[in-house]
Amino acid sequence: MPIFEYKCNKCDCDFEQIVNKNTIVECESCGSKDVKKKMSLFGMSGGDKHVHGGGSSCGGCHKSSCATC
Repeated sequence: MPIFEYKCNKCDCDFEQIVNKNTIVECESCGSKDVKKKMSLFGMSGGDKHVHGGGSSCGGCHKSSCATC
């Protein structure tokens, strides 16, 4: 079953919920059904991403700027 991210339009709470076609999504904070599905960055991933490490170098290389990766 997929996990979706939602934002409550009533109390502004962000939450995740496992859903199937019969699931009624309610805010886990206030119980409102006035929620909006958020765009998931995980679902939009198109490939490998460089993760920034500490310091001045990228996590995927040893250059001084990520603009050159």
